[in-house]
Amino acid sequence: MKCKELIPYCSMLFVLLTNKVTCYSQTILSELNPAQQRALELLDRSDTISASPLWPHIKPVYFFSNIRSNILYPGKINQGHNTNFCSYAALTHLLIKYEPDNYTRMILSLYYTGKTTLYSKKILTPSKRVRQAAGLLSDNGELNILHANQLWFLAMADNFKGYLNLFDHKYSIGDENTFWAATNYSKFNKMVREFGGYHVHAIGSDLIRPSRSKGNLYKYMVNMLDTGLVMIYINNKLMYPHKFTLFNLPAPTHFVVLYELHKINDMIEIKYWDYGLKTEQLITMKRLKKTIYGVSSITKR
Repeated sequence: MKCKELIPYCSMLFVLLTNKVTCYSQTILSELNPAQQRALELLDRSDTISASPLWPHIKPVYFFSNIRSNILYPGKINQGHNTNFCSYAALTHLLIKYEPDNYTRMILSLYYTGKTTLYSKKILTPSKRVRQAAGLLSDNGELNILHANQLWFLAMADNFKGYLNLFDHKYSIGDENTFWAATNYSKFNKMVREFGGYHVHAIGSDLIRPSRSKGNLYKYMVNMLDTGLVMIYINNKLMYPHKFTLFNLPAPTHFVVLYELHKINDMIEIKYWDYGLKTEQLITMKRLKKTIYGVSSITKR
């Protein structure tokens, strides 16, 4: 059977599994934190059957199952394959982990009214092009049937622009893997502030690494982990070096959430979140310094 022929069966399996999670979530409701409980209660009070005329290609069964799964398992947020959605996924992971009720309010407002209000009072209003495209993304792995993530990431990219997006402001199918969806460092930090009202202290840039020695950068990040959340802006090829890579552009390409950092003899053990998973690996201090272009320390408002 060809891969394309398997898609309907995979989609059906996804719905069955997420429906099972929906039933199961009711039995463990008391074990969830208060914000998760509020988010699920808000979702349960919503009309999860009717399609939204504003988002003609979003299927309610995929959309609401996706939101429920995000609330229960924020660590599984995934930007999909062949997209430049990593910054939006990292921010969403942060938002759902700590404010799932606020995330649920915003995404339901987008679905029902075509707009939502951020913590900063900015109105997020996706264009008609984006509303017509959400639900149609393909060749992006798991993201193909995660309709809430499609809607959410496209809306974020459509409303926040930096210099990387200067020449591509209007969305066309396939732009999720172009400069239309790209995020520079200052744009990312601005989104963190506007979505959650968090305080952000950032060092580094898109072109120049943080001006600290290798040892001091390590100490700085360890200290920041003690005060709040830490996002790092990295060159992904250096974090995952491959022996067949002939050329690596010396520039940052990826946003991840840093969880732990430890010294083990002459190596650094780093634990971080990206691509819907927590990763743990050992790297040298030299490669750590060379990999990181930005460190954003995030504390609550």
